[in-house]
This record gives sequence, structure tokens and C-alpha cells, in this order.
Amino acid sequence: MKVLIAGANGKVGTILCGKLWGISGFSPVGLIRDARQQTKFTALGVPSVLGDLEDGIASFLPGLDAVVFTAGSGGQTGPDKTTDVDQNSAVRLIGDCESAGVKRFIMVSAIGADPNSDSPRIQHYLRAKGVADSRLRSSLLDYTILAPGTLIDERGTGRIQVAEDLGFHGYLPREDLVDSIIECLKNWNSIGKTFQIVSGGQKVRDALIGLMGGGLPPIA
Repeated sequence: MKVLIAGANGKVGTILCGKLWGISGFSPVGLIRDARQQTKFTALGVPSVLGDLEDGIASFLPGLDAVVFTAGSGGQTGPDKTTDVDQNSAVRLIGDCESAGVKRFIMVSAIGADPNSDSPRIQHYLRAKGVADSRLRSSLLDYTILAPGTLIDERGTGRIQVAEDLGFHGYLPREDLVDSIIECLKNWNSIGKTFQIVSGGQKVRDALIGLMGGGLPPIA
């Protein structure tokens, strides 16, 4: 499975590229914005392509099997940039995937993402994510939305708590989010589902399979 990682130079994207490269059957490609970032991906053994989500990356899509959207404007930017990247670029990429026939799409969202969010702290971010999620749900793509709690840099525990609607917020190591992405890529039963994820007591695979239910068999 050839997988384009949008936002590959970010913390989640970098971990995901490295892990996918070591799994048989997966061939990650990192989407980066700066040629100087290629050195890092060469060291990982992961091929990279140079492109800007805001300008569109339709030319890179033919031949891909899946896209993982982990891109974000970052915490140091204002509401306008958040709308440009987390919302508009995601929406554009969803449409381009539909046109190019790239069916599998995994979105990294956030707990609380909602087009009508009234969060007093990060309203613009949650609204932008919510708009992108809504567009994905209405698309023709085989999508999965992963909505983690607050992401932290601590080493993953390999254990999570997951539900379609947890009803509360929490924290999640980025490594555990990456392992969740990989499990969803491996299993077609994750298609059409939204998973809210925080740290918990179940192994990543067991927790996700418990919610996937029946349907198409796993890829591996």
C-alpha cells in the first residue's frame, strides 16, 4: 500500500513515516514543503515529494493507495492560517482524492472538532477541523477519522481508550496515535468510522477492533 503522508515533517508525520517504512506491505511517501527537510527523510529511508497543500498537490496523487492527513498550521499561527491549512487545504485534498480515484483517506482530527464549536480557547481550530471532517464524511472516499485528545511527546504506552464519543477529553502520546493510524490502515473495518482516542488500558489493536465490528476483512 503506497501511502502519502500529508504533514510528514510534523511530529506525528515523522513518526508515522518511520514506522510504516518498517512494515511489510506499506510504502510511505512524505509530503514536505521545504527541500531542506529531505535530508531527514533520506536518513529514515523514506522517499519524499516537495509540495504545498495550500497550492494543491493533485499531481502527486496518481498511483497512490491512501492518504493520511496529519498536517496542521501549528500553535504559533493565527486563525486565518489555521483555516487555510486545517480546513481549506484538507477540503481541497479530499476533493482531489475523489477526482484522482485515491479512495482511502485517514484524517487526524481532534476531540471536540465541530463546525459550530464554541470552545473559548481554540474555537477556530476546532471549527476548522470540524468543517474538514464534515466534508470527508460526505465524500465518496473510504475514510476514517481519528480524533485524539491533547497530544503529548511522551513515549507511547501501546494502550488507549477509544469510543465514537468518549464524552470527555484526555491526553495521548503521539506514538500511540501513530499506532492507531497504522491499525486503521491495516483494517478495512475502520472505514466510515470516527474514533476518539485518549490514553487508556487496552492494547491499541484490541481497542480499535472492538469498535470496528463486522464488514470487510482486515488487509493483514
